Order: sequence, then C-alpha cells, then structure tokens
Amino acid sequence: MKKILEAVKASTPTVDTHYRIGMRVVKTAAAVGICLLFALLFGGIESILITAVAVIVTIRATQEETVKSGIFRIFGTIIGAALGCLTVLISLFLPYYSEGLFVIVIPIMLLLNLYICNVLNLQDSCSISCVVNILIATQIAPLINPMDEALTFALMRVRDTFVGVTVATIMNIVPYEISDFLKKRKQS
Repeated sequence: MKKILEAVKASTPTVDTHYRIGMRVVKTAAAVGICLLFALLFGGIESILITAVAVIVTIRATQEETVKSGIFRIFGTIIGAALGCLTVLISLFLPYYSEGLFVIVIPIMLLLNLYICNVLNLQDSCSISCVVNILIATQIAPLINPMDEALTFALMRVRDTFVGVTVATIMNIVPYEISDFLKKRKQS
C-alpha cells in the first residue's frame, strides 16, 4: 500500500508556470483541424472522432517516431477490424450470443487479437487493435444486417485511421521541410 501511495504522490501533477506552447502542440492542433475539415467535406460525424484521435495518438516528437506510430496504428486497426468482423460472423451462428454468450466470445477473440499482434511483432498495435475489435463486436453484432454493417464499419474505421495518420505524418514533416528550405535559402 505504501508503494501505491508513493507512486500516486510521485505522479501528482505540478503547475509549470513557464510552459510555452511548442511546435508539436501546434502541429497536433493544426492536424486535427485538417481532419475536422476532411470529415466535414467527406465523412460525417463518426469520421471526425476517428481521424482526430488518429492524429492525436500518432504525432510524436520526431518524424521517425510519427511514421512508426502511424504504421502501428494502421496495422492495429486492420487487425482489430478483421477480428471484429470475425466476431460478428461468429455471433450469427451462436445461439444465445446476444443473451450473454458474448461475455465469453469477445474475450476469446481479444486473446486471439493480442496473440496475432505479438506474433507479428506489433506490440505497439495491441491497444488500438483491441479497441477496434471490441467496438465492432459490441456495436454491430446486435444489428439487423450485422455482417454488412460490420464490413462497412470496419472499412470506415480503417479509412478514417489512414486519413488521420496521413495528416499527422504530413503535419510532422512539412514544418521541418519548410524550415530546412528557409535555412538553405538564407545561407545562399
């Protein structure tokens, strides 16, 4: 108990009165704005959430970290979407799935989900993969046309994540490229 209290005390936030907004914060906010515009023009309400979340969790301090994070996010979304659709398919053939059998099926599918991510050495994809899997399995299974809905929903999640990751990657590269261009121009 003492260790837990020490950990809580050590992680208690402090106020930094000298904090200044940095470039990563500006890039993140700008990238979310671009995703909001994209969703307004092409997607709809669900796209706003998925693309914005993809941006926020993808942008990192360096370009390399952002690209790596984006790749893991896309792979995780694809794996989770596929397994979520498989869960919906299984639910169609299991009597009593909606009455409570899902309590057993979904955790088994998550075990499979985590196994696949680990076998493929995609440990950084585990969280998002499981979230997408659960989202599809719990939101789609009770519907009238669950398989059609699951495939559509899964493809939309992959599309929206790809858009968010792409915007995050571009927003993390462009300012550096502009800065390098201006430095080279100034030196000439």
